[in-house]
Amino acid sequence: MSDLPPSSKVANPVSNTLKDSPNSDQLMLISDQIRVSLSAVGARMCGLYLRGEAGQDDGPNETNIAVGLQSDDAYLAQDSYIGAVCGRYANRIANSRYVDPTGREIILSSNEGPTHLHGGVVGFDKKTWTVTDATDTKVRFEITSEDGDQGYPGAFHATATYSITAANRLRIEITATCDQLCPVNMTSHAYWNLSGQFDRSAADHVLQINADAWLPINDQLIPLPGTQDVAGTGYDFRTPSRVSDMLPKAEQGFDHNFCLTGERGTLRQIATLSDLASGRSMKLFSTEAGLQFYLSQHFTDDMKTKDGVGLHASAGIALEPQTWPNSPNRDDFPSPWLKPGETYHHVIEWEFS
Repeated sequence: MSDLPPSSKVANPVSNTLKDSPNSDQLMLISDQIRVSLSAVGARMCGLYLRGEAGQDDGPNETNIAVGLQSDDAYLAQDSYIGAVCGRYANRIANSRYVDPTGREIILSSNEGPTHLHGGVVGFDKKTWTVTDATDTKVRFEITSEDGDQGYPGAFHATATYSITAANRLRIEITATCDQLCPVNMTSHAYWNLSGQFDRSAADHVLQINADAWLPINDQLIPLPGTQDVAGTGYDFRTPSRVSDMLPKAEQGFDHNFCLTGERGTLRQIATLSDLASGRSMKLFSTEAGLQFYLSQHFTDDMKTKDGVGLHASAGIALEPQTWPNSPNRDDFPSPWLKPGETYHHVIEWEFS
């Protein structure tokens, strides 16, 4: 096989990672009702703590509801993307290739068999972002991806800004620019378990999604042609439903894109997650066109939280707002293309009660 063109070669996988660096210090956002732990490794949310009325730091009145591991090294040692901002392209691109609107073929790094997943072998989850602003209520991360990184064309610059916008509301605003035509799809890969008990399954949570259609997938988890109505399937979460009750009717399990209602580019409520036993709930808002819902199946007892608790295989529910998977190869999907001079902009908000 001949060499790839310069803009399609995979970058050195060691560059811009923490492979030879000490663990980074974690940053904190705090309000009377929530405390958020962040790391520059992957611009990652390491924990989200619901605080009691007294608001003690690290006290008995705090409950962490976001799956997190013991250290930056622990995140880098596995491929679960826990809490990270994924990019340049979150989710999957079939056969690690696409042909852009100009007819140019781009070959990407493969990291799930023949598939390109969450930005490739060394996606943004494995890189150390730069902290450019940090207060008690806002942290801004930035990253630069060189031309050819993981096969993508163009010099690419992204920001991810976490902020507490109300006592019970967290926001992440993601932007990106590129000096060549490039697909972009960035999201937060947080896993939630509102019980705060990560050695137990999250499948008893109740989920509601504002979507009338979903994307069936093949055995490589790539969307098949067309969309399918959720009515009469195990993917109908238009009314709140317990995940474990829907699972027997979901022939392919839960790792699918839901085609959201409402206008892309408009911040709107797209989902609600609840834990009836604890009475906790989370509203999810986004400006994007799709929501990837994944019930974890791969966590193990060897993956430990900061408290040393081993994870249940299904300890987390990932709700990842984004554009639709494999969209660089699908003209019928919402466009992923970022042109020179344009700015990609995605806002996600979580509201807790």
